[in-house]
Amino acid sequence: MSALPIDTWQQAVVITVHGTPAGQGQISFLGKGRGARHTNEKSLKPWRNAIIQAAHKATGAHGYIDPRRTGTCALCRTAKDQHGLYANIPTGAEITITVPKPATAPKRRRSWPITRYSTDIDHHARAVLDSLSQSGVIKDDSQIVDLTVRKVYPAEHPDALDRPGAIIRLYTLVDPA
Repeated sequence: MSALPIDTWQQAVVITVHGTPAGQGQISFLGKGRGARHTNEKSLKPWRNAIIQAAHKATGAHGYIDPRRTGTCALCRTAKDQHGLYANIPTGAEITITVPKPATAPKRRRSWPITRYSTDIDHHARAVLDSLSQSGVIKDDSQIVDLTVRKVYPAEHPDALDRPGAIIRLYTLVDPA
């Protein structure tokens, strides 16, 4: 983690996700009383579901479920403001997004995913962090106080996967007391 001294962070979990990364970008409003949707929801929904499933598998966490709107999770009886594996704990995230390498990219030298095809890096971060919130790993992405995000092609970075997906490392702040 970059912003704080290295000895103040403790790695909490590593989540590996396979699938085609999609950024969480523009929202299209459908008209008065009709709600809104992401313009790329056909690719975003499967990606977010893959992150949620990988997070559940890696942590055992579950999303907040409250069908009766009681303010507590129906599964674990935890209040909504306390729900999440790392709820209300300052958390750092290091995210490496491995995007598909286009056929036109150089084969014998390293290249970088800097085209519009690879999506804006902040859109990738939003998709991952919102998925972690929905999965119950964190309460809300506002608790992320340190964030490192990179996008790479397969096998062209030490943290790159061999196929498209992501490696998500979460760190919690160690209490110095």
